[in-house]
Amino acid sequence: MKIAVFFPGIGYHCDKPLLYYSGKIAEQYHFETYRITYTGLSRSVDEAFEQAVAQTEDALAQINWSQYEEILFVSKSIGTIAASVYAKKHGINCRNIYYTPLEKTFAYSPQSGIVFHGTNDSWVETAIITAKCREYALPLHIIEGVNHSLETKDDTMRNLSILMRVMELTKSYIADGIQYRQLGEGDLCRELFSGFIRHQNVTKCRRKENGSWVIKDDPFIDDWSENDYKFLVSCLTNTVNAGGFVYAAFCDGVLKGFVSVESAMFGGINKYLDLSSIHVSEDMRGRGIGKMLFLAAAEWAKQKGAGKLYISAHSAVETQAFYRTMGCVEAQEYNKEHVEREPYDCQLEYVL
Repeated sequence: MKIAVFFPGIGYHCDKPLLYYSGKIAEQYHFETYRITYTGLSRSVDEAFEQAVAQTEDALAQINWSQYEEILFVSKSIGTIAASVYAKKHGINCRNIYYTPLEKTFAYSPQSGIVFHGTNDSWVETAIITAKCREYALPLHIIEGVNHSLETKDDTMRNLSILMRVMELTKSYIADGIQYRQLGEGDLCRELFSGFIRHQNVTKCRRKENGSWVIKDDPFIDDWSENDYKFLVSCLTNTVNAGGFVYAAFCDGVLKGFVSVESAMFGGINKYLDLSSIHVSEDMRGRGIGKMLFLAAAEWAKQKGAGKLYISAHSAVETQAFYRTMGCVEAQEYNKEHVEREPYDCQLEYVL
């Protein structure tokens, strides 16, 4: 048996978007759901915290936790504190989804989970959340320009896009336990890739010949040597140090996918940023990880002011099918450096 418990915030009840749709996802994956209702919470965080903790104890008093094989706590704002306090007090081993936690949440040793935070959150500073998530090794998803509800003030379509992205990450975490987070220089070492399998058995490739795209038989096995992995670490480190983006997927703490975007704009009016790598471990392909990585890269590039992502893409038909599914098309302007380095790659773009 599995149970998901939902801890609301001050004025952010379980029928609001983040908790409503995450609840639907939990039900889709056969979790019994239990939604807590808080009443009369103070606007003071300290008072509201004490009230929420007391009401949580009352609400969950009749639950027999020992009957559940899997426990998921989904919490919002002040609810993230109540969830952490309750789990610690009762010795409950659970996974967590923390929507917009407060600084006080981290005073109660939060358990494993994923965290969502907006840079315009008036309840807590981004620098504090970033430092605390690093201290507790919690994957953090920072959304630029949104408030404590993970919304902007007057851009409904962007709010819907953000909600979709957050729910995709929520679904991935609930369904597979896959965690996503941005990587820093300190993360990048050869050992990070010890559980990653690059192996790809290629039989057919998509190539452009005489101005037309054709499918050709070209069987080979694509894999990485030890030197290739060392070179990869060096490249990703350079990307991070230059202000670029490296983002990764983990399953049970083991890296199973990653994407990188370089920081330098090129292409004149096309305003390209280079999606320099995207790979999913062979044992985890077909589970939507590539899509999640690609969308994260696109969102980052868009926030940096790019108009398009540029992709010098592996020509394997499976790889090309993925990019077409994501909406990529042939690049309007070819990058000479990419073409010279990988003449058989397909030069693609993705409009942001």
